[in-house]
Amino acid sequence: MRRPARERRAIALEPFEIDFPLEAIDDLNRRLDSFRWPDMPFDTGWSAGTNDRVLRELVDYWRNEYDWFAVQTALNKLTHLRGPVGDDQLHCVLYEREGNSGAGFPILLLHGWPGSFHEFHDAAPRIAAGVDGDVGFDVIVPSLPGFVFSDPPSEAGMSPDRMAERLHQLMLQLGYERYGVQGGDWGAIIATQMARRYPGALVGLHLNFIGAAPSAPDGVDPSPEEVAYREARARFQGDETGYSRIQRTRPQTLAYAQQDSPVGWLAWMLEKYWAWSDHGADLWDTFSRDDILTTAMLYWLSGNILSAARLYYEYRDAVPGSQLTGHVDTPTGYAHFPAEPWAPPREAVERTYNLVHYSAMPRGGHFPALEQPVLWSREVSGFFSTLRI
Repeated sequence: MRRPARERRAIALEPFEIDFPLEAIDDLNRRLDSFRWPDMPFDTGWSAGTNDRVLRELVDYWRNEYDWFAVQTALNKLTHLRGPVGDDQLHCVLYEREGNSGAGFPILLLHGWPGSFHEFHDAAPRIAAGVDGDVGFDVIVPSLPGFVFSDPPSEAGMSPDRMAERLHQLMLQLGYERYGVQGGDWGAIIATQMARRYPGALVGLHLNFIGAAPSAPDGVDPSPEEVAYREARARFQGDETGYSRIQRTRPQTLAYAQQDSPVGWLAWMLEKYWAWSDHGADLWDTFSRDDILTTAMLYWLSGNILSAARLYYEYRDAVPGSQLTGHVDTPTGYAHFPAEPWAPPREAVERTYNLVHYSAMPRGGHFPALEQPVLWSREVSGFFSTLRI
């Protein structure tokens, strides 16, 4: 069913090394040093957007302590592959099961925005090695088309539906004809499309995000949990989704500023980690500064800020009926993290998915692989272990 591991790498995808020169870091530092900070005569915290104090402290750390070249060296110890999939180059990281001779069951992990393949740097090797004594998996972590080290799409229209097609082709090129997929954020939307388009290939689907859950059918009263969820979602849509409306309508205008200002780009993405995660008063009790800055650097150095944001625009213009709706028959697991803004109750999830597994997680938010890597990897590994073929 699957080709041996040594044959996978001979098919179009070639080893890839991250190699940004000192000049790129010198340019970054010059921009950090010359940034024009706005006057903030009073403290607004996070209420009006990114917290000025937190951002200034993080930029100071970025400029004076963060070591990109140490990060680059560590990243290059991973197995990076890159090659043509469809009309564009696609990048992925491969974690093969320990002692694998080409027979490891594969799991595709899909990130979202403003995430990257780095989001899984702690959790993916845990799943590959085996969690709680279980046999490990082959784990494939791509950069979504247009994100980080995958090429910007060469033409308009790279919607989640088309990304699903590209990522299925990636798995076939790697020699995997049947596999599991896990997704959050855009990764969940794309993974869902893969389940609809390729039900014969997907053994299982695991999600920690549900973008849209159908309302209760006529004549059925929603539970108190669903009523509370929909009221919270309505408040969230009003208060927290300005970024989405901009990226759905005019991503290009904003990108000119982000492409030229590393502080501006960092401010735009940092606020999402605050707004969507499970944390206390100090964000750095949940995330490491280096993880957030590495994600910012991957976008900044690759220059793919606009092509990633365009996914919102392409989704808005996706052709109605292009497999963007419909029931998902693939066995599905869902992890409900308490601080995830897009977290409908079980009854709403069951209206779209063949839900065979549901977990109410004790902590965590929108970025669970970063926030709670041990908890998240145990959940994902446990689900796919029950479906292993």
